[in-house]
Amino acid sequence: MELEKIDLDRLYRIALEQAREVKTMRPRFMYKKLEEHISKKTKKSPITLLGGLRGVGKTTIMLQLFGKNDEAFYFSADSVLIRTVSLFDTVEAVYRAGYNLIFIDEIHKYPRWLDEIKNIYDSFPIKVIASGSSVAALKKGSISLGRRAVYMEMPPMTFGESFYLETGKEYGANLEDVFDKKKSLRWIAEHSDVEKFYTNYLTTGAFPMQSQGLFNTVKKMIYEDALAEFNLTQKRVDVAEKLLAFLASSPPGTFSYTSLSEKSGYSKSTIYETVEMLKELHILQLIEENKGKAKINERVKVMFSHPNLRAAVAEQLLIEPNIGALREEYFIFHMQWLGYSVYTPPKKRKTPDYIVKSKNGSYVCEIGGAGKGKAQIKGIENAHVLSDENLMVLGFVRNSDQNLA
Repeated sequence: MELEKIDLDRLYRIALEQAREVKTMRPRFMYKKLEEHISKKTKKSPITLLGGLRGVGKTTIMLQLFGKNDEAFYFSADSVLIRTVSLFDTVEAVYRAGYNLIFIDEIHKYPRWLDEIKNIYDSFPIKVIASGSSVAALKKGSISLGRRAVYMEMPPMTFGESFYLETGKEYGANLEDVFDKKKSLRWIAEHSDVEKFYTNYLTTGAFPMQSQGLFNTVKKMIYEDALAEFNLTQKRVDVAEKLLAFLASSPPGTFSYTSLSEKSGYSKSTIYETVEMLKELHILQLIEENKGKAKINERVKVMFSHPNLRAAVAEQLLIEPNIGALREEYFIFHMQWLGYSVYTPPKKRKTPDYIVKSKNGSYVCEIGGAGKGKAQIKGIENAHVLSDENLMVLGFVRNSDQNLA
């Protein structure tokens, strides 16, 4: 392939025009982390695979970083301008033109991308940041590439980050403010502009799109990403859609694969495999009992990975999402984002919702509205009832603010 045939000037101009469109947008919190990662001086940098659900802002953050670096180049792997050439040849042309940092978007859509990324790493002393919306594909790719790649994931926005991008105000809180109701109320009184954004965040605030767009994203993940990464049949697509509809219309609770099988009419093994697939796609997650990995015949708590996903599916069903489920998924998402492990307690007559574990100990949490009592946590040490006020504050706790002993 003659490198002169690759129209780098046109690719570069298109990238500059795209970067200009996002220049005035406030950057996501992950911008600084990626900027520091890129600026590290190393003899041979592994290729960075940037994953995350569709719509979390991967393209935007790459264009923002590209726009501030004169030695960087950006292009999308699904661009019509590189369809007649290989990914390897395009990167070589960019490297020969004097660029030392390349951003490649939608890498998972390029055929044989793993082989070409491997050859790019072995051939050129250049930094490459490659993004893709198929979390499963990029995670598998990072394992296959070994030392040649590192995987970084961009999660949906926390409540605090969503508020910052909307208003430009960056507030902080700590877990003591969350677990002490008086401190939570004091924090909200001191940050009174936060409360009106909370309800919207539960349904659409973590993604830069409305719920209609988010539902289409979920369908793309099933019909495109899953088709590419799993042995997906039409039957499995039907199961996935029915399962999501069932969960979106149900209050939070534990399910056995047997009960899901009976309600859907599909075999228990089919249900199990479909749940695992949706988990790998980061649409669902399993919250297991605090005793180890759940087996196929045990009860598990099947939740959406973010409350916005539940709300999007519920809207398509023309129903209101269960507010209790939204609160619980909000709680789980933020605690996991902070690095905590979340489990359900072993089932008893009166059982609180969750056990949160860190290296410093365990914390028991019951999630509910303003009228939630303490019966579920009576007699349990280090137990807390978290209402909407507590949850609002939780959304503003940052990783560096974790100080719960």
